Amino acid sequence: MELNQQQRDAVAYAGPKRNILVNAGAGTGKTRTIIARAAQQVMQGTQADRILIVTFTNRAAQELRHRLAHEVGTSGEAVQMGTFHAFCLKVMSQLPKSFDISGLNIIDADDQDNLMSIVRKSLIKHLEGPKRGFPSSDHLLSLYSYSRNTLQHTEDYLHEQTDLDDQQIELILQMFSLYQKRKEERGYLDYDDLLIKFDEALTKKPPLRHAVCSLFDEVLVDEMQDTNPIQFNILKHFCAEKVRLFCVGDPAQSIYRFRGAEFSHMMEFERIFGDSIAFALSLNYRSYQEILDVSNWLLSCSSYSYRNNLVANRGRNGNLVRLEDFENQSDECSWIADQVVGYQEQKIPLSDIMVLYRSSYEAKTLEAELIRRKIPYRFIGGLVLTKSAHVRDVFALLRLVRNSTDDLAWMRYLQLFPRIGEITAERIVGNLQDANSVVQALQGAVGEGHPSVEALSAAMKAGPNPQKCIKAVIQQLSPLLAERYDHWKQRKQDLELLEKVARTYTSLGQFIDDFTLEPMHGTQLSNKSNDDALTLITVHSAKGTEAPICFVASAVPAQYPHSRSLGNLEAEEEERRVLYVALTRAKNELIITRYAKARNAMWVDSSPAVGQAYFLESVPPDLVQTNLHGYTNRGISSLSSLRDVY
Repeated sequence: MELNQQQRDAVAYAGPKRNILVNAGAGTGKTRTIIARAAQQVMQGTQADRILIVTFTNRAAQELRHRLAHEVGTSGEAVQMGTFHAFCLKVMSQLPKSFDISGLNIIDADDQDNLMSIVRKSLIKHLEGPKRGFPSSDHLLSLYSYSRNTLQHTEDYLHEQTDLDDQQIELILQMFSLYQKRKEERGYLDYDDLLIKFDEALTKKPPLRHAVCSLFDEVLVDEMQDTNPIQFNILKHFCAEKVRLFCVGDPAQSIYRFRGAEFSHMMEFERIFGDSIAFALSLNYRSYQEILDVSNWLLSCSSYSYRNNLVANRGRNGNLVRLEDFENQSDECSWIADQVVGYQEQKIPLSDIMVLYRSSYEAKTLEAELIRRKIPYRFIGGLVLTKSAHVRDVFALLRLVRNSTDDLAWMRYLQLFPRIGEITAERIVGNLQDANSVVQALQGAVGEGHPSVEALSAAMKAGPNPQKCIKAVIQQLSPLLAERYDHWKQRKQDLELLEKVARTYTSLGQFIDDFTLEPMHGTQLSNKSNDDALTLITVHSAKGTEAPICFVASAVPAQYPHSRSLGNLEAEEEERRVLYVALTRAKNELIITRYAKARNAMWVDSSPAVGQAYFLESVPPDLVQTNLHGYTNRGISSLSSLRDVY
C-alpha cells in the first residue's frame, strides 16, 4: 500500500509509547492509514484475531474488511471488526451469565418508544396539575439516553440541564425505573444497555475485564472524535490491560454532541491516556487548494486550536469557491436547479453533484423545485428503510420466529389484522405467555384458519434460515400489506431488497440484530449508487461522503451557527465544525448559496441574533468569488447591507 510520509510515520511507529493518536484531517487518508496499520501488524506476525477494529457504522466496517482483504488476503479475515455496539453484543452473547443478562433481544428506537409510551401512560395519571407540556415518550427516551451515554447521574442531569420542576423530575425518574424493569422482565436490551452493561461488568469484575481485553494485542478506533464517555470508558478498559490503542479521527469533524460525543476525547487524548504519541495527517487528496483555503480559514477563526492546516495534494485549479447571494430562498432554489440543468447539458452526471443542507426541513423548497422540473434526486438524511411501517411489520413476524415471547413484536403483528385492536391484542398476548405451542395457542384465540395463524405457522416452519424465513413472511403478509398501505409497488421493492440482503446471512438473529442496531436507508440497501440522480443530503449524514461538485445550500445565519446554539460557546463551535464538514465534501467545485429573507411567505430578517457571530460574515474576499442575484436594481451592493435596509 502506497503511503505518504505522514501516514508512514503513524503506521510504522514502534517506539516506546504504547498509545497512538492520529489527527487525520478531512480527505487525508484516514481509512487507508487504519488499513495499513492493521495490515502491517498482520504481516509482522500479529495473529489477525488478536486485532480489533472498532467503527461507528457497519458500512464502515464492511469497507475496512474489504480493503484489508485486498492488502493481506484471507489472512486478514480473522481480524475482529465492527461497531462498539456490535462488539459488545458479540461478547455478551457468548458470556451472558458473566454480564448478568437474561435475554438478548435488541429493541430499536420505535420499540423503545412503544415501551416508554406504555410506562408513561401508566404513571402520568399520578402527576398533579395539567398534563400538557409533560415530556413525550420520545423526549423522555432522549433525556434518559443522553444522561446514560454521558455518564451523568440522571437526577442531577434533569435538575441541572432541563427546565422540569421537582414533581415532574420525580415522576420521570419513576418512569425510567419502570422502563428498565419492563425491559429486564422481557429480556430486552436497547442500544444504550449494550454499552452500559458491558462497561459496568468490566468495571465490577476485573477478572472478566482481563479475560475480554487480553484477547487482543491492539485496538484500532475509527472516527475517534465521535466517541461518547461510555465508549471512551470501554477504551480505557483495554488501556488498563496494556492493550495498544491506535485511534484515528479529526476533532474538526466532531459534530455529534447531541448524541453525547465528547470533543475533548481527541484534544486531551495524550493527557487522559498517558504513554501516548500523536501524529497529524494534513495532506488532503480530495479537494483543490481553493476549497481547502476557505475550510482552513473557517477553523482559524475559532478560539480552539485544531492543530491541522490542510494542504491539497492536487494543488490549485484556478477556480475560487463561489458565494452566491439571493434575495429569498425560492430564487436560491430556482438558481440551483438551473445550475444542475446546466451541468447536465455539459454531460456531467447528476451523481457527481451533491447539495448539502443543515437540516432536512431546509431542503423542502429545493425538493419541490426538482420535482417540478422532473430532475431525479435521492435524499439522504430522512426516513430510513427499516423504520418504514411495512418493513417493521415484516420484522415483527421475523422477531416472533426468533423469540415467541417478544411482547412488542406480538402487539405490532396482531394489530395488522382486521378487527384486532390494541385491547384485543393485549388479551391475546396475555394468553400466549405460558403456551407450549404459540401457533396452537394463537389458533385457539382467533380461530382455525385465521390469516395470522397461517402466516405465523409458515414463518415458524421456514425456521431460522434468514432467506427462507423472510421469503415466507413476505409471501404471507404481502396481500395484507398491499391493502393497508398506499404506493405498494415501491413498498414491495423495499421488501424484495430485504430478501436479497438476507441471502448474505446464515443466522436469522444476526440479520435482525444488524438491522436493529444500524437501520439503513433504502439507497444503501439497493446499492444503486450508479443511478444518475442528484444527491440531497444533510450535513450530519454526509460524513465520509464526497462529490466533484458540492452546493452548501441555505448557508444563512440561522443555520451556521444554528439558532439553537445561541449563547453556548461549545454548541456554537460544534456548528462551526458542521459547516467545516460541509465545505470539505467538495472535490472540484464548491458553491455556497444563501438568501437574505423570506420564510413561509413572511419577510423575516435572517441576520444573526445579538451576540451570535455568523461564520460567513467576513470571508476574505481573495478566497471567494461573490455573486449577487436580484439586488442590483435596488442599489444594494452586499448581503450584509440588506440588514440596514429592512
